[in-house]
Amino acid sequence: MRDRKLRLADQLVTDDRDALDDIIRLRLAVGLLGETDHSNWWPSLWLTSNAMAFLSPVYGARTDAARYQGLVETARIVHDSRIGVGQAFHLFRLPEALERRLHDAVVRDDATNRAGGISQQDDAEALLSEIAETVDASAGPIRVGSTADFETSSWLKVLAGHYLSAFRSSQQTFPYFTVSA
Repeated sequence: MRDRKLRLADQLVTDDRDALDDIIRLRLAVGLLGETDHSNWWPSLWLTSNAMAFLSPVYGARTDAARYQGLVETARIVHDSRIGVGQAFHLFRLPEALERRLHDAVVRDDATNRAGGISQQDDAEALLSEIAETVDASAGPIRVGSTADFETSSWLKVLAGHYLSAFRSSQQTFPYFTVSA
């Protein structure tokens, strides 16, 4: 059974640069809106000018990658505490092979810059509105599908819809996918 899950995760790896950029953009938008100075879902300020000023002397040209990784880790911890870790995946914890591709895209290919700037609340909300599928968000963890859904790009629209609805209604939601049987 474990081998089957590993093979499935490998199938979810995409070499499509645009698809990776879309995931990174969605992470940045949701991450920004969830930060302390916006909706306060997680205790971070990774995408502020203060973080840039603090990190740039240390990370130099890799500052955007460091900010992105910090944001993803912060959001992952909060999502994991609400959803759990194991048989579930969410925007900030995807199958390992896909996470590796995303990491490589951010670190090696400077995908955070290529994905476009999402530095303000309006930018983040506009991105979510642009790609979101209309849904009524529920507070708390909500199962929105299975890992089989990762084979199409529609899973990003579903996530964007849940997060957009939640941010607009001032409630926290944590959409997740379970492992396909």
